[in-house]
Amino acid sequence: MNIKIGMPEILVIFSLMIYPQSFGFSILSFSLAVTARIIDYIMAYSEKIKKAESLNSSVEEASEVLKGLFNVNKD
Repeated sequence: MNIKIGMPEILVIFSLMIYPQSFGFSILSFSLAVTARIIDYIMAYSEKIKKAESLNSSVEEASEVLKGLFNVNKD
C-alpha cells in the first residue's frame, strides 16, 4: 500500500481542526480534499492504462515484423 501525505490529506486534517469553529468551511475543505484525491487517482489510472496500451501495441508491432521475416511466399 502506498501511503502519501499530500495536499488532500492536509485538507482533511484541516477540516477536522476547523470543524468546531465553522461547519460549512469544514465541509468545503473536506469536499475539496476528496475531489482532489479522486482526480489524482483517475489521472494515475489513466497513465497506467496508456502505458499498458503502448506496451501492447509494441508487442503487436514486433509480432508483425517477425511474421513478415518468417513468411515465405510460394509464388
